[in-house]
Amino acid sequence: MAKLEAGVEIKSKGELVGAFDYEYPENLEEGLEMDGEEKVYKLYAQQRKIRWMDAKRREATGGGLPKKLVELIKSADTAKLAAVAAALGVDVSDLIG
Repeated sequence: MAKLEAGVEIKSKGELVGAFDYEYPENLEEGLEMDGEEKVYKLYAQQRKIRWMDAKRREATGGGLPKKLVELIKSADTAKLAAVAAALGVDVSDLIG
């Protein structure tokens, strides 16, 4: 039996457009009935490729930094960042103007 999520807010450019009930399948079998095998497969294939690309990106970049850390670094005082980098033995002279 399909599940219902009541009052899902839809926004456009930060403004609330409305709140609507969202009905979705409870399992794969129901999803196939609701949306059809071809659509379900296309969504699966698309999501699989996205996850594969994300894994390759993490592999190539060493995993990246957590979002909160990036936000803190971007908002930090440049002189303090330079001091921390120097203490860590990291050369950031080409990054800091």
